[in-house]
Amino acid sequence: MSKETNQRLLDKLQQDLASAGAMPLYLRFNASVRQAIEQGLLNSGDFLPSERLFTERLGISRITVRKALACLEQDGIIGRSRGYGTFIQPQRPEPKLFYSLADVKGFSREVIQQGRRPDTQWISRERMPAGAELAEKLQLAAGTPIYQLKRIHLIDRRPMSVAVSYVVVTAIANVDEIGISLYDYFRRNKVEMGSLRSQVSAAMADDDIRQALRLSEPMPLLIVRQTLFDHHKKPIEYSESFCRSDMYEFTSES
Repeated sequence: MSKETNQRLLDKLQQDLASAGAMPLYLRFNASVRQAIEQGLLNSGDFLPSERLFTERLGISRITVRKALACLEQDGIIGRSRGYGTFIQPQRPEPKLFYSLADVKGFSREVIQQGRRPDTQWISRERMPAGAELAEKLQLAAGTPIYQLKRIHLIDRRPMSVAVSYVVVTAIANVDEIGISLYDYFRRNKVEMGSLRSQVSAAMADDDIRQALRLSEPMPLLIVRQTLFDHHKKPIEYSESFCRSDMYEFTSES
């Protein structure tokens, strides 16, 4: 990396790390380096400054730098060569996830069928009374207990979407037994799944979504609202998923 490119990267990192927000420093560092690659500031084979230089120039701890670099290395963004340093790995265009709005597969099965690895990072699993709007969507009386499930969906360790599901309590025997896939939990427990009703809209990511998806700057999101019915047209789940618009391609046919 030339001294000029080195300086531009440090200037960008300094600006990004100084930005307000609740995102931890190491994630802002991570996102800033990724953005530098997307913008062409960093190219395949470029060597990054040393940990010491990052620490001195950015005024952050070496622990923060090491944590950010470890995440980048784990995701295949950078490599390390003993005696030479840390360099940018050749980047392959990341394929979009093709997701059917009609087929009752669920996120994890869609990902696996496309040869990739799904994962779920749980935010919360709570039992709560249904407000008037949710009660109407689930065809329940207001105040009826339901489960609220918040999680981050990942593909190959990269956050792709934030999903919030509201589920009738009769569909969940033990909320702590839900693993990576809610729909796989339904299948294991013989919960009848019939059809989906879907609606898609767009909006800008707010600070909470940006932090969850490790975005360094605002991004348009695709918001998918779905109701899952059983074979008798009775709602089981209502969900809202906030999806990266650059990583999803939706179809309306199964």
